[in-house]
Amino acid sequence: WCMAFLSATIQFKPAWGEADFNLGRILAAMENLSTRGVKLLVFPEMCISGYIFKNRAEIEPFCEAKDGFSFKRIADFCHRHNVYAVYGFAERAGDFFFNSQNLMGPEGLLATYRKTHLYEADRSWATPGDTGFLAVDTELGRLGLGICMDLNFDDFVDYHIEHKTQVLCFSACWLDEGFPVATYWLDRLWGYEQTILMANSFGEERGTQFRGESAVISGGHLIARAPVGAEDVLIIRHGV
Repeated sequence: WCMAFLSATIQFKPAWGEADFNLGRILAAMENLSTRGVKLLVFPEMCISGYIFKNRAEIEPFCEAKDGFSFKRIADFCHRHNVYAVYGFAERAGDFFFNSQNLMGPEGLLATYRKTHLYEADRSWATPGDTGFLAVDTELGRLGLGICMDLNFDDFVDYHIEHKTQVLCFSACWLDEGFPVATYWLDRLWGYEQTILMANSFGEERGTQFRGESAVISGGHLIARAPVGAEDVLIIRHGV
């Protein structure tokens, strides 16, 4: 470890299509948690806009450059409060739209990861990511990025085992299929002995139900889990 620190895995349900409102709530949560000494904050997939969009035309108003409007406010917060944040958003890059995740630090944007393995709901608008899997060295250690469906594929976990990712910041809109998901997640993560912070959405959005049950898994064990149907924050100490 580079340093001891607190992380917060934030179970958050965005209001569909209300980007300004959602960003305000995200910043309020960051304010609250940073005053409690949290250094790394992880939010769910597509937490700026909501997740379910029918086509490119419907999501286009909510797509932004990786250094767009949500970036500017989150970057400013991270700089002023000396914290790191990971959040999911709909990215526009030229004519392409991606389901993306920004890793922000006190000095600005450290990485933008574009979801490699798309879920069927992404395919109506998103292009498969072209960044490859990512792990970034920071003062907190080596931070990895990942989004939801990626976990269903061996190449994702194999990458983070091979690259010795110390904290995997995982943003999800994981579906509720009527049973606890932690056992499945543990199975998919087999061989990854470091820590993963799994921030999920919850509740119903446009007829789709998300599971909640955000989790922290470390050393192959479930060490914290959020409830199914409510906002929650899992605060964990890392390092010495």
